[in-house]
Amino acid sequence: MAAGALALAAIAAAAIAQPAVKPPRAPGPDTLRLDQIQVVGTHNSYALPADPRVFALAAPVMKAMTEKMAKAMTPEQRATMTDEHPGGLADPIDALGYVQMPIEAQLQSGVRSLELDLQPDPDGGLYADPLPYRALAAKGATDLKPIWREELRKPGLKVLHVADLDFRSQCPSFRSCLTLLRQWSDATPGHSPVFVLLEPKLAGSGGKAAAPFDARAFAEVDASIAAVIGRDKVVTPDDVRGTMPTLEAAVLAKRWPTLAQARGKFVFLFLVPGLNLPAFAPYLDGRPSLEGRMAFVQGKPGMAHTAFLLLDNAITRQKEIRDAVARGYLVRTRADIDTADARRNDPRRRDAALASGAQVISTDYLTAPNVHGNGYHLPPFAQGWRCDRVTARC
Repeated sequence: MAAGALALAAIAAAAIAQPAVKPPRAPGPDTLRLDQIQVVGTHNSYALPADPRVFALAAPVMKAMTEKMAKAMTPEQRATMTDEHPGGLADPIDALGYVQMPIEAQLQSGVRSLELDLQPDPDGGLYADPLPYRALAAKGATDLKPIWREELRKPGLKVLHVADLDFRSQCPSFRSCLTLLRQWSDATPGHSPVFVLLEPKLAGSGGKAAAPFDARAFAEVDASIAAVIGRDKVVTPDDVRGTMPTLEAAVLAKRWPTLAQARGKFVFLFLVPGLNLPAFAPYLDGRPSLEGRMAFVQGKPGMAHTAFLLLDNAITRQKEIRDAVARGYLVRTRADIDTADARRNDPRRRDAALASGAQVISTDYLTAPNVHGNGYHLPPFAQGWRCDRVTARC
């Protein structure tokens, strides 16, 4: 055998003798962390369609208020508003043109993020007799779409969008919404984790002189979650922080629990309207990393409590989202905003949201044809989640 042939034979023999180098294995499903999965959720998940006569009464007032607000904005505020509401708000009533499935049906179909708007009502009854219904009744209307007046008269946080405008709700109190979640969870053992977005309606944002979202209201949120859902069924900031110096340090170190550890549990995430963090002083003061709290709070990178970011426009903020999730933060973005994308049957924002790596993607359209008569929609993932292709090797 020629020398060259002998050398090739020796190399081949050595290759056969050495074990093949295997590429790194992708993590198994239950070893994925919470920052390594994507879920589909709904926006204003509790909403019931308003009586059209209410919108007819309110439309001229809402349009005038929106135009006045736009004129008073600084250029910076106007740019922010355009980014957050890219479809424009020429007719603000259009933004309410969606219909949500019953919450239990959403969850059963694979939805794993819900959004609840919280309105303080410490003495009860603040939202039990809406102004438009009084005005319509005075004109002789007797067939108004029903609301849960008995539940609304009880003291405690209420769940509704805008007082005296968009006030019909599947579960009008926070505790009644939590009860739906707990009952579904008990009937669905081992379900994948559910992210629950909480938006506190701060003073002046509820359409009427509402009660302040103060220390008492924040304490009620935590107490209600603990009483109805149970501490053992919640992933809390303490669970993520562990022995790390801050919650953010733990997040940047990728200390989120695994899917296996979070099965059967809920993750509560406070949205901060207008990123008005001073309004969250009662929840954060003395607890810079949310020590002992039941919910995470939206923040900005560099803050001790920051584990969760809100970056709703996945088209203009694609790079920012991808960078944030790569670092370990949870991010919520939206597949469609203010019904504009769906009305145009435009999938670009939806596709950008899915590609961004944001872990929580909210939509108003789970099925097709949608309420606008076209095919735009974002169905939930079959098992309630999928591997996040930006943060994990899928």
